[in-house]
Amino acid sequence: MQKGVFACLILVATATLLAQELPPPFPRTNATRLFENDRINVWDIVWPSGQPTALHRHIYDQVGTYYQPGGRVITTAGGEKRSNVTAVGSLSTTRKGTTHVEEGNTDPPLRAVFIELKQEKPSGLTPADAGAVAFPREGARQVLDDDRVTAWDYASWAPGPGALKFRAVRETVIVWLGDGSLQVTRSTGATTSVPVYSGTMRHLDRDAAEMLEMTSGSPRALFFELK
Repeated sequence: MQKGVFACLILVATATLLAQELPPPFPRTNATRLFENDRINVWDIVWPSGQPTALHRHIYDQVGTYYQPGGRVITTAGGEKRSNVTAVGSLSTTRKGTTHVEEGNTDPPLRAVFIELKQEKPSGLTPADAGAVAFPREGARQVLDDDRVTAWDYASWAPGPGALKFRAVRETVIVWLGDGSLQVTRSTGATTSVPVYSGTMRHLDRDAAEMLEMTSGSPRALFFELK
């Protein structure tokens, strides 16, 4: 065997072994699981200043958004560092296999809600017939549309007769970036009032038997529709 080929095989074997030994990003300190089913994990994450994570490898594709601004330093497996400050509502996407260390460097710290996509492929389910389509609509901006997720940034989910009354045509995770009061109406007609605030999330199954509308406040919200 040629020396060059042998060296390449050694490097591949070493990288494979390293990846197998690294922990996944979650669970970890400063991350709280908000929801789990067979398709997704949803995590509430904070990056306190001066508390680096372990070097970890993402085992799932991931998408989410930030509900409190802040900064962090990201260090790759090769030791390269980059720092950034992230604004509220910024979209985050991380691919399976990404390997790094994360450390907050601001006070108050950066906070986010992230969704791990546990399945390798889309569900293959067509959108349910749930009445009027929620998006596109005025005030909503599509911030992602790939083979797994469509995400909408709705700048102001205000109450009122002409406002959005949301029913999920796909499995959906909503993340609020402001405060308000949410009314949940079930198929029986029963209603429940739920307070929401920056960082609140709600999961809805495809064609869930509930409709959501704001009754006070006009918070910004991100909708992650899972394909």
